[in-house]
Formats: sequence, structure tokens, C-alpha cells
Amino acid sequence: MKDPTLIKDMLLKAGDKLPSIGKAFRLAFGRSSLFFCSYDQAQKGRESLAMELDDKLLGKANVISKNVVNSIMQGVDASMSIGSVDCKLISQHMAFTILGTSLFGDTFLAWSKATFYEELLMMIAKDASFWASYRFTPFWKRGFWRYQSLCTDLKCLTLDIVQQCGKNHKLSCHMDRNSHIGTANDKFFSQELGGDINAREEPCGNIMGLMFHGCIATTSLIGSILERLVADAEIQDKIYSEIMKVKQGSVREDQDVEEMLLLLATIYESARLLPAGPLLQRCSLKDDLILKNGMLIPAGALLVVPAQLLQMDGSSWGSDASKFNPYRFLSKAVKGSDSVHDTSSTEEAADPIQCSFVLNDPNDNAAFLPFGSGMRTCVGQKFVFRGVATLFASLLEHYEVRLHPQLGNGSKSTAGPEIVFARRSR
Repeated sequence: MKDPTLIKDMLLKAGDKLPSIGKAFRLAFGRSSLFFCSYDQAQKGRESLAMELDDKLLGKANVISKNVVNSIMQGVDASMSIGSVDCKLISQHMAFTILGTSLFGDTFLAWSKATFYEELLMMIAKDASFWASYRFTPFWKRGFWRYQSLCTDLKCLTLDIVQQCGKNHKLSCHMDRNSHIGTANDKFFSQELGGDINAREEPCGNIMGLMFHGCIATTSLIGSILERLVADAEIQDKIYSEIMKVKQGSVREDQDVEEMLLLLATIYESARLLPAGPLLQRCSLKDDLILKNGMLIPAGALLVVPAQLLQMDGSSWGSDASKFNPYRFLSKAVKGSDSVHDTSSTEEAADPIQCSFVLNDPNDNAAFLPFGSGMRTCVGQKFVFRGVATLFASLLEHYEVRLHPQLGNGSKSTAGPEIVFARRSR
């Protein structure tokens, strides 16, 4: 099946994941009411979380605070003081900081154990599939018990940061609402925790799951954007010009990323070329599925969607589907008319700083699935796009991102490409 509309129909109707798929998650993080359970069980929690995230987006030019951006840029400066940085590692740290402050507020920035939490979370996630691959839980393996000990440490650290938020919650209430995105004591988490964070393990699993899944998806997106920018200096220069134009024309202290159309188009295009996960897996545990074309899919059947292939299919994206072209998400407005002109062809693409453009909704194309679709679509998709746009608006205002010059001599990184953040002259 290659028809994107049928695939979206299937994703809309298949809201479950096979129970066996969640084994690795449960080994790592414990029980969760949001991940790897039937959709009936997860629906209420997902809807509550989506409502919380939507509330954070309302009325805000940017969804991550200056404190968060400044913390990330301080980390960039510290890394650059000893040379280039690994693209994957710096992307992970940026994503981790955004997610941590999104859940726990500015308390997370001052948390002394944040670096260890990041390392432990990624280490546990990396080994989860290995231990879950055993048909029977390998109680006889010393390595398994060492792994379980690390998982326990992670849960203790999660409880620690939640408790830190509880202590600072009254102070947070008196702070400017724009100074933080939310805390673990907000509506969603307070309902989950039920007032006794030590009595139930499930809320801890939900929080760790959000940190893990959010960090993986956001790391992938940030890394993809950085790689595209270092490979296309012209696009990077145009985005910088766009950022400065918006900043100079704004009466607000913060920059409204909604006006930075080429930046947003670049984020969409980066997500298209490298989605958070190459495959989407779904099933319907209870009922058979009947698609729009009459195809019947029996209950319990595992459905796999090759998202990355679909997002690079020429029939949906044109002859340049495999190429980086953010202009495919922009249309040039025609003067004196309500119509727009498609600019997806690189030859036709004009400078968005000089011309009037309209940003296309990426979800108008049924083959756009970087965060999934249907009932199990990522509830934080809009939040992540806006948060990453805010981050890059500040980063590119102050830095030019370049590939490390030594890579041209055959040097290779073990994790990701080595990049350099060069301070722009003011």
C-alpha cells in the first residue's frame, strides 16, 4: 500500500501497539499509562497532556524562555572553548534541556544532577532492547541486575527532580508566566501523581517516558537541522537575514518565530528528510479494520509504515524528493489576489526576505509523518516545532554553524559530524 491517504486512514483507525513491543519500555521505566498500552487505556492521559501543551502555546511568541536559550548557548560556548562539537551529542543536550525545562521549569536548570540524569537516561534506553530480547527475563545474568540497578537510580532521580519542583512551586507561581513552560506540579502531573509521588510507580514511568520519547524525537530534529544548515550556507544566510528583519521590525522584546517563514520551512523539511523514527508500528487489538478502499485488516495484525520512505517518495514530493528544499513548504503570494504560487521548484525559489510568502501547513500533505499520525500521533508535535524554532532563532542570531574544516581531510566522528559554532560579529 503506497497511497498516503489510505495509510493515514489506517493510522487513524489503528490506535494500539502490540503488547510485546512495550517490554523494553517497561524494563527501563516501569508501568506507564501513556506508552505501549492499548489506546483505550492511554486516551485520557494523552488528551490531558495535549490540552496542557496547547495551553502553553496560546498567546506566546516563543515557547521556551530566555533562561533556557541562554543556558544552551552557554553550553555551546563552553564546548567551543575546547574545539568543535559532535553534532549528535550537542543536539541531544539541547533537546534534553528543552524537554527538562518543559516538564520541570527553571528548577531543572539549577538541578545539580541534570547532567548525570541525561547520561543515565540515554544509557538505559540504549540497552533496553537487548535485555527485552530475552524470551524469559534473564534473572541469572549479573548484567541484567546491574541494568535494573541503573533503572532504579533513574527512578530515584526522577522523584528527586519532582520533589525539587514541589519545593519551588510556590515561588514559581509568583514568577512571570513567560519565564517557564511548566512544572511537574502542573495540572497533568498533579493528577497523575495523586499527591503521593512515592506511593505509585506509574507517574514516574510517564515522566521518564516523556523525557525519553521527547528527547529522542527532538534530538533527531535538531541534529537534522544542523546538518542541513552546515551543508547549505546560502539557506543559513537567508534565515539569518530573516531573523534580523523580524527582530528589527518587532516592538516586542522576544522574537515571534511565526513570522520566520523560511526558518519554519527549514524545520519542516529537515523533519521530512529525517523523521524521528523510520518506521511506525500500529495494530488494532480488539476490532478488525476496514479502510476507505474496502480493505479488511484483521484484529491483532501488525501494521508497519515506512515513514522515511514515504516522506521521500517522488509521487508525493516531486522529482527532487530526496533533496533538501525548504521552499516546498512555501508559496509566493500573488499581489492583488488571494491565490498563491507554488515555489517548490528550486529554480523558481526567490528570496523570502524580498518577496511575500505564505507558509504551507505540512500536514496538508498526507505523506508528512515525522511525528506519526492518527490516534497515536505525537501530542507534542506543535510544541516541539515551536520550541525548536525558538531555539534556532536565537542560535542563528548569534552563531554561524559550520562543518569542522578537518572533515575535509578524511577525519570522521564516531557519533555524528563535527561542527563549529562561530560567533557572529556585531
